[in-house]
Formats: sequence, structure tokens, C-alpha cells
Amino acid sequence: MQYENAKDILPASLLEEVQKYAEGKAIYIPKRSKREGWGEASGYREKLNKRNGAILNRYSSGASILEIAEEFFLSPETIKKIVYGKKVNLPEYSPSVNSAGQYSNAGLGEEWVRIYLESLGVEMPDGERYFLSEMVRIPLRLIDDSQEDPIADADVDFREIPLIIMFKERRFHVICGGDRLSMLRREKKNAYHAFIFAENEEYEYYVNNFGKQFQR
Repeated sequence: MQYENAKDILPASLLEEVQKYAEGKAIYIPKRSKREGWGEASGYREKLNKRNGAILNRYSSGASILEIAEEFFLSPETIKKIVYGKKVNLPEYSPSVNSAGQYSNAGLGEEWVRIYLESLGVEMPDGERYFLSEMVRIPLRLIDDSQEDPIADADVDFREIPLIIMFKERRFHVICGGDRLSMLRREKKNAYHAFIFAENEEYEYYVNNFGKQFQR
């Protein structure tokens, strides 16, 4: 093991405190305990596992994909990935389209959105009230930008991050990524990656009129 001189690493004030207890001694400083995985401390991962288990049980009992999707407020594509797919490890999270796409492809788009919103200090919309799409490419012309003061972007350098959209009263409103939307329009982009929340009462209308048309 290679030793380091503490004065080259520690701030002077901290070094003085250490010297009070271990001056001249060689000491080992252990690594911090492993950080809990996302959702473990809050219990959300356990809740998610129970939900997926309930979905598998409903499917095994003969319920159709569409019935289960409507019951759990998830897209049919997500239900298919849960009931047909193999066990997957949680992809590595980063605030990027690539990471969001990996989560979405694994049927875990809900987790990516939750992590991202929590990083902004924003709570996830109530899962019993809203349906959440997988990541799609939404034509920007459909988004109503008249809403004032959407949640500010966390990244001033505009790294590629999906828009977070709310479909309400049959209109699309950006709730996270307003600055990015303005930038995309200035660059004359036609469509961009997004996760879309839809109120449950409007879920059928969204699916019939938009959900099957947006590219993934």
C-alpha cells in the first residue's frame, strides 16, 4: 500500500485535529459505507417490486395486457416488458437521453423520470392520477408554450435531457424543460424526446390520437 502525506491531502484545520489523536502514526482511513441504491432508502424500489409482482400475478391469472395496463396506469408496452422480459438490472442513471432511453427500453422509464424530478426537488405526479408514457419523440408544434414559469432546467449547458410533458385538457404543456424547448425551437427542431404524463381521464384519448403515432 502506498502512503500519502496527510498534509498534502487534508485541509490544515482538519490535519491539526487528526494530529491531536494520531500524530506521527500511520493510520488507515476506510472507505465510506456503500451508498444505498436509488429508491432503497425511500422504499420505492420495494414498492416497485411488489407492483411488478402483482402485475405478473394478474397476467398469470388470465388478465390481458390491456386490462393490466389500465389497472396499473402503465402503457401496454411497459406491461409487456414486465410480463415477457427477463430480470434486468437497473441501468446506470445520468441526466441524458441515452440513459432515459435505456430505462424506458427496460420498462423502467418511470424510475428515470422520478430520479430526474427528485434531482430538481420536484415530486413525481401521483401515479394513481396520471399515466406516464415511455420515452417518445413528440412533434414540438404540438406543445403549448403559453404556460408560465415551467420548472427550471437543472443544466444550463442544455445537455440532452428529455422534456417532461403534461397532457391535460387535450393539450400538451411542458412542465420541465421549458428553456430547452425554446432552444430547440430556435434551432428549428421538428421533434424531440419526451416523457408524457396524461391524466387518467384523458388516457384513452391520448392513446387513440397520439400514443400510437409518436415515434419511440
